[in-house]
Amino acid sequence: MSIEVGRFHDLHEAELAAGLLRSAGIRAEVADHHLIGMDPLMQRAVGGLRVMAPDDEAADARAILVRVQSGEFTSAEPDDLPAAGDVPARDLGLTLGVLAAPWAAAGMTGARRSVSVRRRYAPLAIVLLVALLVALPLVLRILA
Repeated sequence: MSIEVGRFHDLHEAELAAGLLRSAGIRAEVADHHLIGMDPLMQRAVGGLRVMAPDDEAADARAILVRVQSGEFTSAEPDDLPAAGDVPARDLGLTLGVLAAPWAAAGMTGARRSVSVRRRYAPLAIVLLVALLVALPLVLRILA
């Protein structure tokens, strides 16, 4: 029989904890994870997500989770992520392009009565979008 060894407010935290316990050889599972996966608002209704472990492994599982909460597994090494101001203009242009592409595609579809007008301006919209993607990194590089 399984008993609760930890309770978490987020599905991802609970899955990470269960994965850590599994990597230590403990047969841990997240209770109700299917329910929470379908309806995330149920997390509060069920009182958080329970990480369950077999009776004979519960003490070891709790000890590992206490070590995690104390920060024993964190490293003193800095993150490999760049600082906020170090993002190149090219990456910003690509990000904006990815965000703008669905907007442009959505603008080219729609009601049946105005298809001819949209078809007429679709190539122009694509050319303008590509021009924006090419020019934006250059402008940002000049301004930086």
